[in-house]
Amino acid sequence: MPQSARVAAVGVLREVLERGGRATALLARASRGLSPKDGDLLREIVLGVLRNRARLDADLSAVSRIPLPHLAPNLREILEVALYQVRSLDRVPAYAAVDEAVSHAKTSGGAGAAGLVNAILRNLLRQSPLPPGDGTRADALAVRFSHPEFLIRRWLERFGETATRRVLEADNSPSGVDLMTNTRRTDRDLLAAALLAEGISTKPSLLSPLALTVLSGNPFLSPLFAAGHFTVADAASAALPLLLPPGETLLDLASAPGGKSFSAVLHGQARLAFALDRSVERLSLVLENRARLGVLEVLPAAGNFLAAPLSAGSMERVLFDAPCSGTGTLRKNPEIRYRVTPEAIARLARGQEEGLHAAADLLAPGGFLLYSTCSLEEEENERVVERVLALRKDLEPAPIRAPGALDAFVVGNLFRILPDIANDGFTAHLLRRKNS
Repeated sequence: MPQSARVAAVGVLREVLERGGRATALLARASRGLSPKDGDLLREIVLGVLRNRARLDADLSAVSRIPLPHLAPNLREILEVALYQVRSLDRVPAYAAVDEAVSHAKTSGGAGAAGLVNAILRNLLRQSPLPPGDGTRADALAVRFSHPEFLIRRWLERFGETATRRVLEADNSPSGVDLMTNTRRTDRDLLAAALLAEGISTKPSLLSPLALTVLSGNPFLSPLFAAGHFTVADAASAALPLLLPPGETLLDLASAPGGKSFSAVLHGQARLAFALDRSVERLSLVLENRARLGVLEVLPAAGNFLAAPLSAGSMERVLFDAPCSGTGTLRKNPEIRYRVTPEAIARLARGQEEGLHAAADLLAPGGFLLYSTCSLEEEENERVVERVLALRKDLEPAPIRAPGALDAFVVGNLFRILPDIANDGFTAHLLRRKNS
């Protein structure tokens, strides 16, 4: 592995774990100047360490005379990067990973640091990895899958062991890429055939008649992407507008980069979609996608969803995909697992409840509101909706009539899909404003 990519991996991990950075954005920045091959390897190592850190640290702690949190800056990440290569990658020989780690440690902390790293890694090379432990215990699963123990305990209670293990395994697998066909340019079958001719293999997604899941190849490099024949959108997220009854207009709150707005128009769920977001920078992505796709019925607008620049009771359809803990996106955003806490979830739930009230205020009598999150937690979903319904007699639950395969994930007015089915897990509730 080239020195620059190895150093970059350690630097990205420190930015993510010590300073709260987002792995996706940091990887994009760190990959500049690297070859595509080395950029892919950098991404594999950083995401691999984040998805397996608890297991790596358990092995390291078993042989280190110094507790890992007390190591000098960089050394813990240097050890994790080297051990991940040894345990999980076959393109870097074990001796090379150790030599590179020792060299990096010497540059970072001197001869003493290099000697410590060398001793720990050489010791581990002579041993087998620690056994994963009892697979039915939450503490053992927390180490094996590098997830917070409190999340695993609540998932075991709510989803059962089999479903929880599927979620954990999915969270630690590479995230796939889903495409949404632009029906203004082509249809899904023609798009799949054209991409295959370019060496990009896909399969139809069951979640949407417009969605394709990429099996191999890079769709971002396809001329069809630049020509607006498709956009990149997680299939579960893009399917959310299909849970709403069709109508003339849709207000998509906190919408950027606009995937759900474009989905609503392209699926024929709305003639016009207003994409509201308070970030002007993120709204620029909506504008770029709008121009590339030629879907001019998506209208970007700047504004805070808590005080939207719209008249109360003026919208017949509202989609509020609320800011949340993101526990359904740990595959795509593995750093979240090191930040989420019960206290943070409770704090987010209070903001979600405020946002849901604001969204309901915009709803016209007889109109429908879809409240969704990419969280699997009841506090951010069922409990929020229950509290709002208890306070607002103008709202009522509305049964979801989901098309096709989506119906399997619906119970009454609740939709939930776990991340072992899609790249991201989502929860949604459909509400209706009473006519009187």
